[in-house]
Order: sequence, then C-alpha cells, then structure tokens
Amino acid sequence: MLKLYFPIVLILWLGAVGYGQTPHLNADSLKADFKLFRDVLQRYHPGMYRYKHPYKVNADFDKSEKDFIASRDLKEAYLSLHRATSKIQCGHTYPNFWNQERSIREALFEQEDKLPFTLALVQDKMYVHKDVSGNRLKSCTEILTINGVPVADIVENLKHHRRLDGNNMAKFYNDFSITGEGKYEAFDVIFPMLYPPVNGKYQLTVSYLERDTIPIEVTAVSREKRKTLLNLVGDDKAKLWKKYFAEDSIATLKLGTFAVWNMKLDWKAYLENFFKETQEKNSKYLLLDLRGNEGGLMEVYWELFKYLTAEPLRLKRDSLGTVYEMVRNEFKPYLETYDPTFFDLTGKVTKKDYDFYEFNDVGLKYLEVKPSQYAFDGEIFILIDSANSSATYYLAKFLKQNQLAKLIGAPTGGNMMGTNGGQFFLLKLPYTKLEVDVPLIAYHPHEDAEDGGLEPDILVERNFHYYFSQWVMENDPDRTALLEAIYQD
Repeated sequence: MLKLYFPIVLILWLGAVGYGQTPHLNADSLKADFKLFRDVLQRYHPGMYRYKHPYKVNADFDKSEKDFIASRDLKEAYLSLHRATSKIQCGHTYPNFWNQERSIREALFEQEDKLPFTLALVQDKMYVHKDVSGNRLKSCTEILTINGVPVADIVENLKHHRRLDGNNMAKFYNDFSITGEGKYEAFDVIFPMLYPPVNGKYQLTVSYLERDTIPIEVTAVSREKRKTLLNLVGDDKAKLWKKYFAEDSIATLKLGTFAVWNMKLDWKAYLENFFKETQEKNSKYLLLDLRGNEGGLMEVYWELFKYLTAEPLRLKRDSLGTVYEMVRNEFKPYLETYDPTFFDLTGKVTKKDYDFYEFNDVGLKYLEVKPSQYAFDGEIFILIDSANSSATYYLAKFLKQNQLAKLIGAPTGGNMMGTNGGQFFLLKLPYTKLEVDVPLIAYHPHEDAEDGGLEPDILVERNFHYYFSQWVMENDPDRTALLEAIYQD
C-alpha cells in the first residue's frame, strides 16, 4: 500500500544563488525558471482546475510570469513565486520555507527584521499577545499602523501571499498570526520582505481597548532572539503533545502536531498509555484538542482512530487520484521526492477520464478500523480551528461524518470540496534555486460540497472577545463551551 503523508518537509538544498550576491537577476533566466514552474504545475498538479476554469488559470500564469520576470533580486523573485502559487488555491502548494537552500533561508527568513511580539490577526485587525519589545504592551493592544501604513492595508497586501484551499480565508488569519513557536511562521517570513524595518526599527501606533492612540518605537529582532525572550526553549515537537485528567471526569489529550518524524517520543506508546489511563480512571469524557495542528503524518490519525471507536469500522475515503501516469524525463532533474515510485505510476492507476487517474489500491479507498482494547467508550469532543487543514482536517471530518464525536471551536482549514497532498515533488528552479512543493494526489469527496472548511457542531467565534477572554481573563472559551455542552446533557 502507498504511504500517504502531509509533511512539512525538511529537505535542505545546497549552493543557492545568495540574496545579497544577486542584486540584479537576468530576465531570460527568470523566464526559463517560470516556464519550468508552469509546465510542471500544469502537467502534474492534481488540483489545478478544482476552483478555477482553465482560461482563468492560464490568465493567472500569464500575469504571474510578467511579475516574476520583473524581479530585481531573489527577495522579489521569492515573493513573486509565493503570489503565483497563492493563485492556485491549494494549501500544499507554495515555495516551502523549510525546503529552500540554506543560504536562501538565512538571507530571506532569518534576519533581525521581525516584530518583537506575538500577535493574532482578527479579520483586518492586529492584536498583540506577548510583548518583548520593552514597551510593556498589554495583551490585546491593537496595532493600528506600522511605519505609517494602516494595518488594514498591510493585511490586504499579505492576502496575496495566502496559502489556502479554495477560498477558505479563515486559514489565512491563522497562518498570518504569530505564536513564536517553531522555526518559521508565514508572517515572519513575508511581512519583513514587504515592510522592512527602517534602521532596525519599526514605528507603530497602538491603542488599548480603543483608548488614546499612542506612537511607539520598537527594535526589530530575529526570530531566535524573540523565542529566547519569550522563553520558548527548544524545538522538540514532543512538547506539543500533552495529557491531563481533570476531576470532572474529562480526559484531555492535546496533540499540537502530527509531524512526528524525528520526534523525541514514542508516540504510539504515548497514545496507548493515555487511553489505558482513561480506562483506569473511568473517564466519562474525552477531549481531543487539535487546535493549532495543521497536520503531518496520516498514520497518526489512522492510529488514533482505533482508540476512538469501540466497534470495527469500514469508512469510505475520498476518491484519490492524480493527473498523470508517468513523469517525462525532461522534468526529472528538477524534481526531488521521498517516494521515487511516483515518477512512474504505471499499473498503479487507471485512467477514468481525460485528466484523472484513479489509484487501483483498494486500501486507499477504505479506512479499516479495528478497535484497540483501550478504545474509549465515553463521549468524545474535539476542539478544532482553522489550522486544521491537512491530516487533522480529515480526522475531524471522519469523526463528524460518522457521529463519533462532537466538534467544538472554529471552522477548519482545508476545504469540503477536497484538497491535494499525500505525496510531493519538490521542484527546484535551476536559476534562482527556489523550491516549490507540488502535491501529487487529489482528494475528491463523493458528495457535492461547498467551498469552505468543516463546520463545528458548536461554534466558538474567533473575534476580539475570544482572545481577550483567553489572554487577559485566562479563560479558554472553547473549553467553556465544552463544559456547557456536558452540563446541558
């Protein structure tokens, strides 16, 4: 059976054209890079026309080509490529931060040009969470302007760099908030390139609870320095997995990532031990907290499923397919993949119509679930939000469709019309050395669906009041909604 992944790939390319060493790029070479980019995407991307008519897709490519060829340096080329992939409306297609060459990452992503606080974007407004600027900004302080530019204008510009499935804009606001965790976040990558600090400083105007507007100056920092000031020590993903048992018979399992490769934790044993404890403690309710978790290995949710049902299940999965059978030799030198069998799918797929090949493996059509002896037999609740756009999206979708759990929180990322992922080509453009993730498998639902995320059973809106309650009042609105649901029953 084919293994399916939704990874944040950690492939490092060497020998990039350095940002500082290329003040002016050659237009003909840029044109050749873009032609390769366009050819590969239109031949092998399985969701190219999911949301747009081919005429519109071609028009977008034509405009993006002009934009890319006009790039004067690597920073502009990267931003242009990011805008081009954004138009495809696929959350797994973009110039992946982690997959760029080391010199590119250092030059473009790792400078001292970040804002010295974490923040949340709420529609077109920006609110400070944790400040390390020395200005003692309170949580929920609103940033009104940055270097004289209104935040609403900044957000509108950032939207051209969104990484969404379809038109699910909730994912944009999640992606362009800052938690400070991990190696990279979208806001820290894109914003400083568009709005760099002036002499290492940002001039802000701020307001707290719509009181007086105050001008302040903050010093730009590196992402690593901000992490140190926030006391965010280490990047071991194991710290994103937490469990605890409350006196109200609620067993809580927080899974902050499914990206378990290289995790310093035996994650399968961790899950088994947790569910064994729920039986020993006679927990009546299970709270699975997936907030902030985009996804990772599909294997994690397959493993989870055997603890979430007491009965054997055979679940029909979305239709899986691709748009090619064999990759042409001319493209192979520019494509990397961690499963080289995807260069030649002969015998593994069957052509169904003009541009769709369905996988023959029956194991990809159904999810067979055999319950564990420690399967939870109480009531299950899942906390979700717009970060859930890959493996976590599909876990939440299966649980809701099969009435195995109640979903609480905000609509997910991903898209009910289907997503793309599973396996990837890493396209490396020969001149600029920029990399683009190209998903190879399309997931199509069997039923008609609208363009948007999975809706929760109990909606908890992400607005100013949500963050004020969480950050200032130290109250979790999603957990409050959970307790209300339990006591109402």
